[in-house]
Amino acid sequence: MPIRFRCPGCTGRLSIAARKAGTAVVCPNCGAAATVPGAEPETAPDPERREVDVPPRGARTALAATVAAVLLCAGVALVLFVALRKPGGRAGEQARSAPRAESQPAAAQVAPEPPSVARPAPNAPIRAAEAQPPAFTQGPVPQPHAPQPQAVPQSQISPQPQPAVPSLPQPPVPAPPQRAPLDRFGNPVGPEYGLARDGEFKGTKILFWCAFQNAGNVFFGPTNPLWKALEDKGFVVRRAFGRFDPRWLKEADQLWVVSSGRLELPAGVTPELLVEAMGLLPAGAAPSGLTPAEYQFIVRATLDVAFSPRHALDERGYAAIEAFVRAGKGLCLLADDEPFTAEADELARRLFGARVSGNYHADKIAAVRGRGLTPAEVRRFGGQFEVEPHPLLTGVNFLFEGITVSHVGPADGLEAALAASDGKTLLAVSKVPGRRVVIDCGFTRYCHGPTERTSYIVKTPGTVRLGQNVAAYLAGKGAPKGP
Repeated sequence: MPIRFRCPGCTGRLSIAARKAGTAVVCPNCGAAATVPGAEPETAPDPERREVDVPPRGARTALAATVAAVLLCAGVALVLFVALRKPGGRAGEQARSAPRAESQPAAAQVAPEPPSVARPAPNAPIRAAEAQPPAFTQGPVPQPHAPQPQAVPQSQISPQPQPAVPSLPQPPVPAPPQRAPLDRFGNPVGPEYGLARDGEFKGTKILFWCAFQNAGNVFFGPTNPLWKALEDKGFVVRRAFGRFDPRWLKEADQLWVVSSGRLELPAGVTPELLVEAMGLLPAGAAPSGLTPAEYQFIVRATLDVAFSPRHALDERGYAAIEAFVRAGKGLCLLADDEPFTAEADELARRLFGARVSGNYHADKIAAVRGRGLTPAEVRRFGGQFEVEPHPLLTGVNFLFEGITVSHVGPADGLEAALAASDGKTLLAVSKVPGRRVVIDCGFTRYCHGPTERTSYIVKTPGTVRLGQNVAAYLAGKGAPKGP
């Protein structure tokens, strides 16, 4: 029968079956030495007495390690709980606080929960961590592997200052271009609308010459508005009539020539008789809206010029003018109806192989295309036929073509700048590089009289600005460049 006794070292119960009393043994639990006592009688266990077994020393060590591990886990859980109470905690903590949030109003709409997620019963016990007031109200239940954004009540969000959004500057709406004021002829008013600006050609010298001795008495006298118009742009004008002196060209930048010619009257008709006949014309028979008395004055002044001494150019004069043009200087040839085409015709032939001739009764007003005028405005300002724009017509909407005019014949070195109402070339310009030449076959429009009604340059549209544009063109503005 085994002998049962307690170890004196660890008080653990020992049972020895094969040892006799008094035998020394070693405790398998603590290693202490013990002596086997004498045998004790086997007694029945007392049902009323619970025997408490004291665990051996090794078991106590394992138990202590287990307790320490449990405490460590509890500390980690406490740290995680505190962290989850801050904004931005994990979605799982939000899910655990969902039952408590049901009693609070939610500011944002709650997304419906999937049927796979079980909601806790209303009376289910709440763990200690769940008993804390939630930091957020009920939000959408997170799906596995797909975190959902949490709806935050507006009352729990501290207002954040919104950055001011700078308003983008709106581009200004361009105002419609202001239309230039028009004069009584329909042409823009103002010095800025022509090809030349005021004072732009300061010091540029123009020699204005005619072979007729009396050409400067009336038509091209000192009061002609053309001289003042050219001086406004800076040009210096010198007028000369009668015999031509080639030495004048040394001091000139441009030469303007009014063509002359021999006028022959029918046999038995004298200049005085012709003037008297003009005074007898019926009303409406005179051109350009003139009365018979006004037209009588024009005829008398014309005959005064035509029958005055005429100093035609000789070969020396023509050669000097040709050299003047080839040197890059400007030349304006002014012609009218025959016979007043002599110098223009000869110089056009020498320089370009062209001829100037004709007696076309024109007396109409040209309207320049592309000026933004309505048909009603064209009619109101007297436009009778359309012409194409050209640099010589800069700032000109309407232009009087002349009374009786000639034409410029075709030539490779010339191009038309203005066509007459019959479609033939009235103004031509050189297209040869380095040669600045303008040929105008209606110089009557430049003639000046003592009154406004007898002064063509005053009573006709566009004439003054055309003269300024011709001077600027011959000075190189808007003209083909030299080689």
